[in-house]
Amino acid sequence: MRTLTPAPEMPWTVSSPFRMQPGLRRLPAASVVDGPPLFLRDALAGEYVAHKAAALHALGTNGLPGEPGAQVLQAIAQAYELQTGVHLSATVDALVHGMQEDFVILHDEPAGMRTRFLAVCFPSNWNPTEKLGLDFTAIHAPVADNALLQAGAHGIVDMAFRKASMLRHVWLLTPGAELSQHPEARRIRWEDALQQADTSPSGRLLDQVFFRVERQTTLPLPSLLRGVFFIRVLVCGLADVLRVVPGRSAELREALYSMTDAVAHYRGMRAVRPRLLQELQNFE
Repeated sequence: MRTLTPAPEMPWTVSSPFRMQPGLRRLPAASVVDGPPLFLRDALAGEYVAHKAAALHALGTNGLPGEPGAQVLQAIAQAYELQTGVHLSATVDALVHGMQEDFVILHDEPAGMRTRFLAVCFPSNWNPTEKLGLDFTAIHAPVADNALLQAGAHGIVDMAFRKASMLRHVWLLTPGAELSQHPEARRIRWEDALQQADTSPSGRLLDQVFFRVERQTTLPLPSLLRGVFFIRVLVCGLADVLRVVPGRSAELREALYSMTDAVAHYRGMRAVRPRLLQELQNFE
């Protein structure tokens, strides 16, 4: 079961040289119409609900670690209705299944902002239960080439979770289109994609690869000593996304080429990167 966002609607934020960096952009206030929205709601909302239900069923009691707090849920529901016009009850069940975004609630404590509730149905190869109770630095410790992220940790947290709503995009290449990329879930691996490519009519790995984007936004709630981190996952076939605008294959090739081996390994692409670079050079 997979749900693909139309290629023209996929954010394209690929640039080179590739660097692991914050890349934050300030969002307008919720009452302002112009500018990027805090939430994305589209015609695929019903399909996202089905995927979330399946993901939570597979995770069982580990699906929603932590405690959310009634006031925070109310604030999320109000912000969602203000922007989208869709009313959702201020309950975990209603918000988890009503929004296409996953979300994480952080508490502002003497030791800093820490995660206290995670409603993450569609993680990108990480386990939400392992992030409960951690601060920004600990969460990003496993990330390859994380020096820029870690150096700016205090400023990032202060701006995004205490002062203003922010927007960031993280793009990935994956061998499968599943919205849920939980490390314990059964899903297509790179070795599967390579085998499918070798037996396909085109013989091209790019036709088996998907472009995955995490659209990350934040909602500061300083009066509650809380902050909320939203993750909207969008997935589309890579070849379709490349064809939307001329020159994208060259841009992606430069970005992949400029990745360090540490980042390529962290993203699981070290073994397939040479082939992707070769196919991107000849992509039409």
